[in-house]
Amino acid sequence: MHSVQDLGARIRAVRKSQKLSSASLAERSGIHRNTLQALETGKGNIELSKLLSICSELGLELLLVPQEISAQRAADGEGGVRTELSERLHRLMRSTP
Repeated sequence: MHSVQDLGARIRAVRKSQKLSSASLAERSGIHRNTLQALETGKGNIELSKLLSICSELGLELLLVPQEISAQRAADGEGGVRTELSERLHRLMRSTP
């Protein structure tokens, strides 16, 4: 993910795939619903502890990936040569809602 908008869209997609309302996820995460909605629309700025709480409730893990790996993954999507690592990342990303 390269932006707050990407992150928010991903969280919203996972929340919806789990059939959770924004109010329910916000309550379970210990945050205000407006904070979650701002994150999901890419308009908010959220504390890391709150983001981690949201991820935990959704069964997600926040990973930090070196930019070169991210760039390789992007190249893979454009028809580039896949490495073993990029193939694993690709399979993982496809299996996650």
